[in-house]
Amino acid sequence: MNVVANNNTRIINYLILLYALTIPLSLDILRAVVILMMVFWIREGGWKGKFARIRHERLFQALFALIAILILSLLWTEPDNLKIGVSYIGRYWYLLPAVVIYTSLEQNNIDRALSAFLLGMFISEVVSYGIFFGIFHIKGVSVTDPSPFMHHTLYSVFLVLTAGILLNRLLSHDTLGHKIIYALFFVTVTANLFINSGRTGQFLFVLMLFAVIINRYRVNPASIAITAFVLAAVSYLAFTFSPNFHRRMIETYNTTKTINYNTSIGARVGLNIVAKDIFLEHPLLGVGAGDHLTEKSKVIQTDHPEMAYVGKIVHYHNQYAEFLVIAGIFGFLGYLAILVMLARTQITDQDIKVIKIVFVLAFAVASLSDAMFHLNRPLSLFALFVGLILAQARYERISTV
Repeated sequence: MNVVANNNTRIINYLILLYALTIPLSLDILRAVVILMMVFWIREGGWKGKFARIRHERLFQALFALIAILILSLLWTEPDNLKIGVSYIGRYWYLLPAVVIYTSLEQNNIDRALSAFLLGMFISEVVSYGIFFGIFHIKGVSVTDPSPFMHHTLYSVFLVLTAGILLNRLLSHDTLGHKIIYALFFVTVTANLFINSGRTGQFLFVLMLFAVIINRYRVNPASIAITAFVLAAVSYLAFTFSPNFHRRMIETYNTTKTINYNTSIGARVGLNIVAKDIFLEHPLLGVGAGDHLTEKSKVIQTDHPEMAYVGKIVHYHNQYAEFLVIAGIFGFLGYLAILVMLARTQITDQDIKVIKIVFVLAFAVASLSDAMFHLNRPLSLFALFVGLILAQARYERISTV
């Protein structure tokens, strides 16, 4: 590799660390960083090797297949909605960093990128607690739901992923100083998760604990007892001391008795009912990218007038349902293939392996309650962790050759 390529690679690696840092904090900075990453990635050269690695990576094959399916769905989208469809597909430029990270991140920077992400979440947490205690004031952000830089559902997923990384580091590090730091950070992240309103992350917290502890200690009486104790303690403390968590749990319980389509959970139930109706009418190809919202409005006006509030929501709050509506069974299977390929990525490094499990679990479950593969923030998160996981797998393959 020549000097110019080396310099470009070094700059790309610094930009990847900055990218990981800014994902939880600022979309404006993130976009600028991504553009710079692409510029230096182009300048880096080595196209033959890069394209060969990308072409033979099954996860990227699945990703390109899904995007191709969505593009094809424009053929049966109403002409008036083509602009919406193109805009929907264009959002996937946020996944470009995955390719850059996979091909150009140096091995010693994988763990540093994770640490940069944790630093970004720490800064986000400081602001969140500042809002909660009335120290900071951000327009549109309430002290009762102190999610400073993104919607509380997405923030809760970010928090539970952060908690998973921290818990894994806490259990894997031998140095007492590191253990204390990770333990304190884990406690503050967990508390932050339960003072915010994101029930998705709160539910995921349970699964995350099982995933990390069982992967570290396997299924045995000790791991089950530790997990059960932590869950019981956290649930009790959250229900007792977090008014927000207490209120949301009571609201959840009441919603299960009588569905109100004007509530958060009720709207999600309504969206799934509408998605089911549309899918049954268009099971093979869906209605096309761009028509998924107008078709929702039509079905609600015709068959579900009691769901007027649901008609105003701009996505289906369920990524699987949204792809079923847009591209039928092919869209659903395309998205499922991406998650399966990521889950099947072979990793021998225990730390990255656990992170991969936690990330796939978080993304797959969160996709049941939000547009995780369409909104810019989770797409950026996906690009970062997919890039890191695939980069680790690539270096492991190289070391065994």
